[in-house]
Amino acid sequence: MRILIGSLHFYFISFFFSRANGFLTLRTPAAYAFPFYNYSYLNLSSVSEAQAPKTARALNFSHNIIEKISKRDLEGFDALEVLDLSHNRIKNIEPGAFESLLSLVSVNLSFNHKELLASGLPPYLKLLPTSKASGSLQLYKYFDKSSEGALEPPASAEELPHSGGPSVLQNVNPRLRRSTEHLLRRAEKNVTVSPEATSRSNFCGAPINGTLDLSNSKLSEEELTLKLDPDLCQAQLEGILELDISHSDLEMDLLSLFVLVLPMKNVQSIDASYNKLTINILDVEAICNFPFSKLLFLNISNNPINSLDTLCLPSTIKVIDLSFTNLSQIPQNFAKKMINLENMYVQGNHFIYTVRPEIGNGVSKFPPGTVHINAISFVRNEAGTPIQSLPQKVRHLKMSNCSIVELPEWFAGTMEELLFLDLSSNRISVLPDLPTSLQHLDISNSDIKIIPPSFKSVSNLTVFNIQNNKIMDMHPEYFPLTLTKCDISKNKLNMLSLTDALEKLEYLNVSGNLITRLEPASHLSALANLDSSHNLISELPDHFGKSLPMLKYFNLSGNKISFLQRGALPASLIELDISDNAITTIVEDTFGQLTSLSVLTVQGKHFFCNCDLYWFVNVYIRNPHLQINGKGNLRCSFPPDRRGSLVESSNLTLLHCSLGIQMAITACVAILVVLVLTGLCWRFDGLWYMRMGWYWCMAKRKQYEKRPENKPFDAFISYSEQDAKWTKENLLEKLETDGFKICYHERDFKPGHPVLGNIFYCIENSHKVLFVLSPSFVNSCWCQYELYFAEHRVLNENQDSLIMIVLEDLPPNSVPQKFSKLRKLLKRKTYLKWSPEEHKQKMFWHQLAAVLKTTNEPLVRAENGSAQDMYEME
Repeated sequence: MRILIGSLHFYFISFFFSRANGFLTLRTPAAYAFPFYNYSYLNLSSVSEAQAPKTARALNFSHNIIEKISKRDLEGFDALEVLDLSHNRIKNIEPGAFESLLSLVSVNLSFNHKELLASGLPPYLKLLPTSKASGSLQLYKYFDKSSEGALEPPASAEELPHSGGPSVLQNVNPRLRRSTEHLLRRAEKNVTVSPEATSRSNFCGAPINGTLDLSNSKLSEEELTLKLDPDLCQAQLEGILELDISHSDLEMDLLSLFVLVLPMKNVQSIDASYNKLTINILDVEAICNFPFSKLLFLNISNNPINSLDTLCLPSTIKVIDLSFTNLSQIPQNFAKKMINLENMYVQGNHFIYTVRPEIGNGVSKFPPGTVHINAISFVRNEAGTPIQSLPQKVRHLKMSNCSIVELPEWFAGTMEELLFLDLSSNRISVLPDLPTSLQHLDISNSDIKIIPPSFKSVSNLTVFNIQNNKIMDMHPEYFPLTLTKCDISKNKLNMLSLTDALEKLEYLNVSGNLITRLEPASHLSALANLDSSHNLISELPDHFGKSLPMLKYFNLSGNKISFLQRGALPASLIELDISDNAITTIVEDTFGQLTSLSVLTVQGKHFFCNCDLYWFVNVYIRNPHLQINGKGNLRCSFPPDRRGSLVESSNLTLLHCSLGIQMAITACVAILVVLVLTGLCWRFDGLWYMRMGWYWCMAKRKQYEKRPENKPFDAFISYSEQDAKWTKENLLEKLETDGFKICYHERDFKPGHPVLGNIFYCIENSHKVLFVLSPSFVNSCWCQYELYFAEHRVLNENQDSLIMIVLEDLPPNSVPQKFSKLRKLLKRKTYLKWSPEEHKQKMFWHQLAAVLKTTNEPLVRAENGSAQDMYEME
C-alpha cells in the first residue's frame, strides 16, 4: 500500500510540471466509426442551409460565409459534441442558441468577426477572446498556475524501489494492480523517449480540434493505456481538450482511468458513459489531490459504479453525470469531495431508504410471530436517508426516477444556490420544503395530492411542473407570485379557479383533468398560453375571455364543450385548438371577434350542417389570413340525410340561409302578385266584385231572421240617378195615383241606417221589384247591387218577382261583363218597353198595373213559360 500511495504521489507531481497546448483541425479518425459531417468550403450562409443529420456528433462548417447563429439553426442536435464554426463572418449569436446542445463539449469560433460575442454556451464551456496568434477561441483555465509555482516532489517519490512492485500488489484489484504496475514501470524510465518507443508513436490517439474521440471503439484497458502513453504520445496528449471514450465497453475502475488522464494537462471534458467502469475499491481520499486545473465536465453515466464511498475525482469538476449508475445513496463525504460542483445528474438510480434502530439500555424482547415496526418514516431518521450530502454550490440538480420518497430535512436550508430541481418520476407523496432560490421545479409523475400553503415561500419560482399526480384542488393563492409557467395536467382537478394571484402566469396546462367549470377572476394580465385539453369542460363562461386579455395560445381539445358563447374567447388569441369536442356550430358572434387569430385547429363529427354553419363554411374557412387545420375532416351529424358527410360539401347558399334576402324576395313576390291581381281586377272589374261581396256580407248580417208575411209595399223601384226625373214624374206618380204603394228610396229609406240595409229592407218588404233599364242603369253600381239582391231573393223564395222596364234600348255590347246577371235576365225574362208615343203609353200603363196586381209565380213555372215573349207597345 505504501508503494501504491508513493507511486500516485510521484505520478501526480511529475505530470504537473509538464505542459501541453495546441488546437488541431477537425478530422475523423479512420480507425473508429464516428458520425462526422464536413460542410466546409460550400459558401453556406447559415447552418440550417446544410440540412445536416440531427444524429451528427461532429459538424464542420468552417470556411463558409455564415454571419449569424440562431436557435433554430442548432435545434435537434442532441448528440452533437464537436462544432467547428471557424473562418466565417459570424458577428451575432442569438442568446441561448447553444442551450439545447446538452452533449456539446467543443466549439471553435476562431477567425470570425472581431466584434463576435459568444453567449449562451453550456455551463461547462467557457471561451476566451480570439488570440492574435492562432485565431482560436480556447476554454477557460480554472487554475492558471505556472509550472514554476508547482509543488515540489516529495522525498518519498525519490525513494521508490525499482522492483518488487507486483509482489506487493498481489491482494489488490487486478485492474488497479495492472494500472499501478504500469505506473511503477513508467516511473523507472528516463524522461527521454527511446528510438524504439518513437517507432511505436503511431498507436497514439490523435486529437482533432482538441477532441480525442475514442467512442464506440471497443478498446480494452491495455489498448487505451497504449494510446494514452505519456512517454510515446506526449505531444498528442498535450493537445487534448475533450476526451470521449463512451460506448466502448471499457472495463476498469475510475481511479485507473484518471491515472491515465493525468498527462492531459489541458483536458476540460471527459465522456466515459456507457462503459463498464466501477468504483475503486481502495479509499485513497488522503491522497486524492489531482493536479488538474481545467477539468470541468465528467460524464460517467450508464456504468456499474454502484457506490460513491471511495470516489476520487478532481475537485474542479462543475458538471457531473451519474445517471443510471446503480447508486443507492449519496454518501456523507460526497459534498466535501465535489465542492465546486454546479450541475449534478443522478437520474435513473435507485435510492434505498434504510432503518437503523436506536440502541437503548434495555433490549425489548417480543414473542415469536410478532412484527415490530420501530420507525414509521424512512426519511426523518438521519441515518436512514440515502441523500446524506450534496454540494452547496449545486445550481442544477436532476434526480428523476430515483425512488425518492422525501427530501432530507436539511435540503431546503443547505441548497441555498439551487435554481433547477427535477424530482419527476419518484414516490413523493407530500410536496417537500424547498429552498427559496429555486426557479424551476419538476415533480411530475409522483403521488402528491395537495399543494400546501407553504409552497408560496418559494418566492423565486418561475416554472412549476406537477403533471400526472393526484391533485384534487388547486388554490392559486398558495402559488408563488413569480410563477410564469405551470403544468398541472393529468391530475384530478374538478374545478379551475383563476385569481389575480397568477397575474404573471404566461403558460398554464390543465389538460387531462376532470374540470367541469372554470372560475376566472377579474384578469390575468400576462397569461399567454393556456392548455386545458383532455378535460370534461362542458361550457366556458361568457366572461372567460375578458379574464385572459393576454392569452395567445389556447388548447381546448379533447373536452366536452358543446358551445362557445360570445366573449368566451379572448380577442388576443393567435392559436386556438378546439378539436375533438362536442361543438355543433361555429358562429360569427364568437369567432368573428378573434381578429388576431392565425391558426385554428378544429376536428369533430358533431356539426349541425344547417344555416347556423353558413358563416363558417362560406366566409371563415376562406379567410386568406387564417390557417384552419383539420377543416377537411369535419363531419355533419345533422340533419339525418347529411350525417357523416363533409362539412365543406354542405350546400349552404346565401339564398337558403339569409333571412333578410328571403324576406326581400318574399316582399318582391308579394308586391308583384298584388300588382298582377290589381291589374286583373282593374281589367275584369275585380274591385267591383270585391265591394259587391263585402256589401252582400253586410246585408246578410243585417237581414231579418223572419221575413214579413204581409209586405207593406207593392213594388220597389230600382233606377239610376240619370233616370230619376222620369221615374219620379211618370212612373212613381202614375202608380201611386192608381193606388199602388211604391217604395221610393229618396222617400222611404230610413235615415241613419246603412244604404245596403235600406236596399235589402225595401226589396224584402216589396211584392215586386221594378228595374228601370237604361244605359245609365248599366253604369250604376248601386243599381247592380239592387239587381243582385233582388235576384238573391228570387232564389231564396223561389218566386219570380222581378219586372223589367226598358226605358232606353240597350245594345248587346253596351252591357259590361260585370252585369252578367242582367244579360241572363234580359234573355229569359219578359220585360215592358217604354215608348214616347202616347197611344203606346196607355198600353204600357195597363200592362204594368196588371203585372203588379198578379201574385208571384214559382220560379220553375216562370222559366218553363214563354221566356222569349216581349210586350211592346207599338
